[in-house]
Amino acid sequence: MTALERTLAKALTEIVIRLDLSDDDAIAPEATMEVLEPVIALLQDLPEQDRQALAELINQCAQEETDPERQLTAWETPETLGLLT
Repeated sequence: MTALERTLAKALTEIVIRLDLSDDDAIAPEATMEVLEPVIALLQDLPEQDRQALAELINQCAQEETDPERQLTAWETPETLGLLT
């Protein structure tokens, strides 16, 4: 994978982590879904091989996390984004 692909996967993972771990008073769960739904739809249009590659990159990001709560959310990110079938 390229540096660009790794960086984009890390950025996407960071967004999901921040949305998931944000206080409901800061970002309502409904607002989180409004942000994620179009992203999920775009990712669903990718070929299976690309979705799998992205899931693997996100899992690499999860391995790099040192905070247990952030790491758990990162591990859940491929499922959250509908990358796993």
